[in-house]
Amino acid sequence: MGPIRAWTLAALAVNKALGQVDCSGQGTTWGPGIGPPPDGCGSGAPSGGAPGGTATCTNPTCASPPCAAALLGDVGCTTVSGTETLAHELVAAGGTIASNAHIYGPFEAGFTETQKSIIENWGCTDPSLVYDTEGGKDIGIAEGHVAHMCNIELPRTVGSKYYGVVGPCGGHTGDYHFHRSFSCLYAASGGHSTKVGVVAGHNIYGKWEDYDNNKLPLLDACGGHIGPTPESSTPVYHYHVQDQAPFTVGCHGPSASGGLVSLATCRSLYADSCGANKDVVSVSLKTGSVQYARFCPCFDATGSNVGTQELPALLTSEISYTAGSTPSTGTSSTAASDSSTQSTTVAADATSDAVTSGGFLSSKVGWALGAASCLAVAPDAR
Repeated sequence: MGPIRAWTLAALAVNKALGQVDCSGQGTTWGPGIGPPPDGCGSGAPSGGAPGGTATCTNPTCASPPCAAALLGDVGCTTVSGTETLAHELVAAGGTIASNAHIYGPFEAGFTETQKSIIENWGCTDPSLVYDTEGGKDIGIAEGHVAHMCNIELPRTVGSKYYGVVGPCGGHTGDYHFHRSFSCLYAASGGHSTKVGVVAGHNIYGKWEDYDNNKLPLLDACGGHIGPTPESSTPVYHYHVQDQAPFTVGCHGPSASGGLVSLATCRSLYADSCGANKDVVSVSLKTGSVQYARFCPCFDATGSNVGTQELPALLTSEISYTAGSTPSTGTSSTAASDSSTQSTTVAADATSDAVTSGGFLSSKVGWALGAASCLAVAPDAR
């Protein structure tokens, strides 16, 4: 530590003792689940440097699938713990992410002055460039927009620290919740990825259909498909983590007939955010601008939530494709009906996990409950 830094810390300590350091933002602009404190205001971290939080994960139900999933808040809960490899926000390198952590959908809740210190910590010198009170962008788009507007690289690793909207395992904040990846909860090895959680009665697994043979799953608009799992040799409907939005789930499947959920059916569950009156904005990225519908979790075969290219899973009997290749997308649009092409022997595959009530049976109910969940833990619900 240099003499100037040592003097500064000493001065801050004196000022704090005299009441001259402004630490009034604890719980609002800094602290567990929000961001690092100003110098001289303590650590603000949970005990042990591991994720903390007080909100219990509540797994929704879907009595008559398909159902809308919460746009902000719990869509499922993890069933295994993991160890974070790099420091990110309040999570120390080597910190444990406990099981029964929240699984959220793809969206962030917006960036305002409340997140100013967090955005500055990413390396952005003018956080106001990315303030957005509306929210509703998926984590990938939001991160790309921040990187472009602030002229920084996200995500990036510097030494043992990771800089990004979410950490390397795919989650963030003191009341830890996942948006993507889950990489510290399963091993990239063997065949079918192991289970990382339960989403409304169906298991969700790591991203691989068959790691040893370099196969990724073909998934429907909800993020699920029908096939064998480590727990069941009989094909069952289950979800996989994805590298692209919606990352976790776009809705709760399967279809009403027990098959896959089409793009059109997924979007029909979210009339306000995916329908005719959806809020489409232009988002600037380093690669150019893209059209994006806020809070629409149904993405087409090109990765767009305003495009209409049907997903390959609905057009083939195959359940996987070779990683690095491009699965055939055919020529179908959102007019395609829900598919039963993949095996429709569907069983609830979360037999050992209790699932609580509180399902989202319409887009308006899903939005209301999801938004309430977000507000209940704000500003933690990024």
